[in-house]
Amino acid sequence: MNLCDTNLSPACQQRLKESLFDDEQLLWVGQPVPEPWASPAGFFVLFGAFWVSALLYGICRGGSPAMAFALIPFTGMLFVPLFINKWMQRRTIYALTNQRARVLRYTALGYISLAYVPVPDMVKSREELPGGLVNLVLGKNPYVANKRGGNLKLVPEGFLNLSAEDAAVVESLIMQLEESQTK
Repeated sequence: MNLCDTNLSPACQQRLKESLFDDEQLLWVGQPVPEPWASPAGFFVLFGAFWVSALLYGICRGGSPAMAFALIPFTGMLFVPLFINKWMQRRTIYALTNQRARVLRYTALGYISLAYVPVPDMVKSREELPGGLVNLVLGKNPYVANKRGGNLKLVPEGFLNLSAEDAAVVESLIMQLEESQTK
């Protein structure tokens, strides 16, 4: 598979190309299906909505026009968290090579690179999600602790938010890799 044949942006293609070994061959490349409304920042949306509505009420009731300037940061708090997750998912890359499975995930601190070496039962679970999406949970420690909203919970690691078609292709390729490793 050639990187030029993928739907990745040029920046994502370059990032993936730099992360591959010289003798690695790409078998499959994909990205998660973006979910624009899935954001862990629900508090900021509610906080922003409260203050936007309070300021609009104050302006309409004859308040100072300077109150309109206060709308800018609170309006940002209302809309930015709704789209930041989609923006970050567009910069997440999933790759399956002849040697390993790769996840290059974009975070606020840069890219995080995860590699999964093909071993028997590499796919720990297949989680069906609403909307026909699938999580393929990979690896020896498939769940990691993540603190969201003040609560510590386990979240899956692997190829997340794949379409059902992509998940089926990846599962068959991983089974072929596992078989080639055991020979």
